[in-house]
Amino acid sequence: MIKLAADKVCTGCMACSDVCNVDAISLTLKNNHYYPSVDSAKCVECGRCMRACPILTPVQKNEVVGMHAYGGWAKDVQMRHNGASGGAFAALATSFCRMHEGEVAIYGAALRDDNRVEHQRISSAGEIPLLMNSKYIQSITQGVYRKVLEDIRQGLWVMFSGTPCQIAGLYGFLGKKRDYEKLVTIELICHGIPGFEALDIHLEYSKSPRILSFRNKEKGQYWYVSQCTTVERDGKPYTFKRKDDVFYSIFSGWLLDRLSCSNCQYSSLNRVADITLADFWGGAPCEADYKEGVSLIIANNCKADGCVRSSSDLYVYESTLKKAVSSNSNMYNGFKYIQYHPLVMFPNFFRKILPRKLWIAIVINHMPWRLFWAVFKVLTILHIKRRRKETLKYIDSL
Repeated sequence: MIKLAADKVCTGCMACSDVCNVDAISLTLKNNHYYPSVDSAKCVECGRCMRACPILTPVQKNEVVGMHAYGGWAKDVQMRHNGASGGAFAALATSFCRMHEGEVAIYGAALRDDNRVEHQRISSAGEIPLLMNSKYIQSITQGVYRKVLEDIRQGLWVMFSGTPCQIAGLYGFLGKKRDYEKLVTIELICHGIPGFEALDIHLEYSKSPRILSFRNKEKGQYWYVSQCTTVERDGKPYTFKRKDDVFYSIFSGWLLDRLSCSNCQYSSLNRVADITLADFWGGAPCEADYKEGVSLIIANNCKADGCVRSSSDLYVYESTLKKAVSSNSNMYNGFKYIQYHPLVMFPNFFRKILPRKLWIAIVINHMPWRLFWAVFKVLTILHIKRRRKETLKYIDSL
């Protein structure tokens, strides 16, 4: 009997849907997140979906001893400025296109005109801007893994970027194999993913038809100035100040995240992808570098190290795994106490009994509701500090 991952641990990677040859798995919305649903009338109980699911059948991760940490940024000034941090992804993708001209397929998250995010395929350096910058809602990957497999079979060089759980989904779909010479995977350190509802609430509050950008680096890379959305207002771009940004109030509060994001199985030192990218807090040669952006770049195996070092479009400098860990708690901790918040444990119940205005006030973290939320935040911070000590001690022992 087919039994997919429980909602509490399902990441929404959609590998099970793509791997089903009889299209017996559809996606249904629960609490504004997509979850797989099996049509028993179509299902032939082959078990391929269960084997592809990276939760039910875990994928192989890279060994810590093979990881090499770097800091860096795109050599192209505009590319670095337009990137979420130092533009490392764009630089790696550009070099990838140049090295394998005419034989590449690059996949990443792109923002659609309808304010949804989906994975798209590009095949040239000129299209890379479509996949640049952060998108802080979950990307739809349905159908994408099939395209990746088709590209691999045709002998193309493939670069696939996404969250760690999406990379795990790809490897699950491919049969857990990691030995594809022409496939390079890039994961972005993930904070946790809210559903599209978070963005819809923000746009409703801002009276805007669409979002233009989730991040703005005009004043530098630091989160308190760069993590601000830019929306369309009266046909013109409008960038919020952090304190007035409803989306980031929801994003940083975690109340609308997927349930699995409070127990992430991929926020561990052993990484899933070939290359890991993130902001590199505290790892730059000097503070001035944060004006244009600095990326943390971790090569998790030999193939990845060669890819990073050979990129002619990327400036890199040697760093350490300890510095990488110190600046990114999601490299070693995926546990959040917010999962015990009543609104997270019983979302449908509270949606029904609470007036919408009150429910939104809680989700946006308005006072006095923030005081109650703070209990879960403080407990999470204390847990992160303990995990950080354990992780640094482990690194010292290697």
